Amino acid sequence: MSSEPVPSDNGSRSRSKQVTVERLVVVGYILALAMPPIGFAIGFVLVLSPSVRSRHGVWIVVVSIVAAVIWALMISAGALKDTNQGY
Repeated sequence: MSSEPVPSDNGSRSRSKQVTVERLVVVGYILALAMPPIGFAIGFVLVLSPSVRSRHGVWIVVVSIVAAVIWALMISAGALKDTNQGY
């Protein structure tokens, strides 16, 4: 039997995993709007991964799909064309 002291955490838990998931959720929402395919992938990971499971994953997937439709409509309508006609 070893008599080495066990480090005490004073009853607190490590929040590093929770903070990491929270950051991933925030990045997922931002990328779902700005770059829908990447946001979709992050949302998909949040939905399916057992170690990082978050209820926000489904909403990130939905936001990325809606944002992709809006981006496609804007691009097809010509909203991103160069307006400089050389006047």
